[in-house]
Amino acid sequence: MHAATDPDLRSLSIRQLLGLYSRILTELIQRGVVRSRNAPAGDLAESVVAKAYRGQLAPQSEKSWDVRAEDGTLLQVKCRVIEPGGGRTHVYSPFRSWSFDACVFVILNSVTYNIDQAVEVPADQVKGAARASSWVAGHRITVGQIRAGLEGAVDVTDRLREAYVALDRLEQTPVV
Repeated sequence: MHAATDPDLRSLSIRQLLGLYSRILTELIQRGVVRSRNAPAGDLAESVVAKAYRGQLAPQSEKSWDVRAEDGTLLQVKCRVIEPGGGRTHVYSPFRSWSFDACVFVILNSVTYNIDQAVEVPADQVKGAARASSWVAGHRITVGQIRAGLEGAVDVTDRLREAYVALDRLEQTPVV
């Protein structure tokens, strides 16, 4: 590709960039180059949760939590990118520690990267529902379990969608 034909990525919104990324991933999957759509999803979900909870992202070396909410609540963030109408069972990345207050589970649409669902669940309920897996040396929970509902779960879909829109609207400041 020549520079003259490259899209002007700086003129695209975050959502437009992710839509382009999704189309690229689809092509790479069809060519057998990659198998997963989850590459940027975790970081995106953490940024949206931090904005929604007026919090701060954890240092990159932090293993137990991802966001410290404005009120001090420590949040773990788990995200999956799911194809609309897909029947496959999806599992969130494993829990290897429980030093957080609640987990925010996020489901992103694989085509649009829109938030399909977001649920906040207290840590004790997550721990009770998660199944130990020696294969991943941790505890796992499925998207189906979250969709079915856990005790104490709070739907935060609208809250995260609003934060996502606000994040998408932020003007990008050129790096000097």
